Amino acid sequence: MNKKFKSMKWEVMGVVLSLTLIITGIMSFMLLSIHKKSLINEVELRGISIARNIANNIADYIMMKYELESAKILKEAMQNKGVIYAMVVGSNGVILAHNDMTRVKKKYKAPGKITGATPAKNIIFETPSGEKLIEFTAQAVAKHKAKTGTVRVAVSYDLISRALKLTYINIALVTVIAVILSVIGAFLLSTAITKPINILAEGVKIAGSGDLNHKIVIKSKNELGLLAGAFNEMTDDLKRAQKTALEKKAMEKELEIASRLQDSLLPKKFPDMGKYEASAFYKPAKEIGGDYYDVIPLMAGKFGIVMADVSGKGVPAALIMTMLRGVLNTEARLNADPVRVLINLNNGLLGRVEGNIFATIFYAVLDTAKGAIEMASAGHHEILVYKSGASAVESYCPKGAAIGILKGNDFESRLEKITINVGPKDKLLLFTDGISEARAASGARFGMNRVAESLQKNGGKTCAEIQQGLLRDIEIFTGGEEQSDDIAVLTVGRTA
Repeated sequence: MNKKFKSMKWEVMGVVLSLTLIITGIMSFMLLSIHKKSLINEVELRGISIARNIANNIADYIMMKYELESAKILKEAMQNKGVIYAMVVGSNGVILAHNDMTRVKKKYKAPGKITGATPAKNIIFETPSGEKLIEFTAQAVAKHKAKTGTVRVAVSYDLISRALKLTYINIALVTVIAVILSVIGAFLLSTAITKPINILAEGVKIAGSGDLNHKIVIKSKNELGLLAGAFNEMTDDLKRAQKTALEKKAMEKELEIASRLQDSLLPKKFPDMGKYEASAFYKPAKEIGGDYYDVIPLMAGKFGIVMADVSGKGVPAALIMTMLRGVLNTEARLNADPVRVLINLNNGLLGRVEGNIFATIFYAVLDTAKGAIEMASAGHHEILVYKSGASAVESYCPKGAAIGILKGNDFESRLEKITINVGPKDKLLLFTDGISEARAASGARFGMNRVAESLQKNGGKTCAEIQQGLLRDIEIFTGGEEQSDDIAVLTVGRTA
């Protein structure tokens, strides 16, 4: 416990010290930046002022070639702090006047390498000896407005450097004082909070061992007191959460089982259908539903085509669909009539399922030799058929009630069988209501009309391409909104 106590103090002190250094560093950087800018501006104002003053006073002397008077003005300028040289350079680059008269009539040469410029575009030079100079210029104009030359005044950059060094020293002293005060304050702070923190730590240890009935008593009305109260509330919440966690774990397990069941139901590939092809797509919503599709090989070139949707979610829906799939596969091979298959399927479900569980099923028998399909529906919405010869989309919706609601004749009397021909390159589009009920952010539904439009647009393509086009249209319409229901699509088409 003593070891933990010491480490806690050092942590608090480290945090406070770090914050102090960070804040001091940021403030120091800002102050230095501001101070440096101010110093540069001050030096620039002085340098420009000196250059302009020389230009105003020396122009006439230069015009009249009064070398001594010109040199006197330049030497007076040298009395200003930090001035290194002052001169007047003619338009031909020859020095007309200089504080050092030995330089007069010589060619002007830059004092060193250009290393930068001030905000006011005054050039910064570095001499071969390493000294930095700022050169200021001004035009010397005589009384008759004749340009006599360019005044060049160099000021030492050391004026700025020396001032900045003094600022560095002051900031360093302030930083040291701030660090000392921070260490003292951090020590006092860590000492003040150690006792209640130890009480909290002990309470956490007890709760961690499984005793959620333990309560922490800290009478302080500060943040630590609030923390103790929050801890006590947390232990109460944990007791409630234990029960919730068990329920959630059971639900997750149920969804996992349902997902496996549903995955086992859906065909991984379709049987060889000769001059016909089939393609399917399935995308589950957040919860596992009961969508199911299949192509069942029958005898004599016939195939059963199924699209179904069981009410409800999770394991119950998956189990019901598993049972329906088994019964449907058996009945499809025993009965060539799709209506009879649905009747027997309804009877089987009513006898085995309790509660408000039902299923909508579209079932059809495709005769590849005759190029015809017989279809019946137990409450499923319409299917769409692309007629290649007319380049048109037709809708078919045989009458019928959902499986698992009505009994005997009440169910049978509502069933209808429809037979259509399947011509070359015709396509059948079967789907669950997750397609038509896909919603945009505005709440608008995709709807059957848009499904038909998509099929009309892509009907001349392969079954897989038709599905891709439909899903792309849905994605564009919904804008990527999260779906609330499963999406299942089955496309069957004649290739020739």
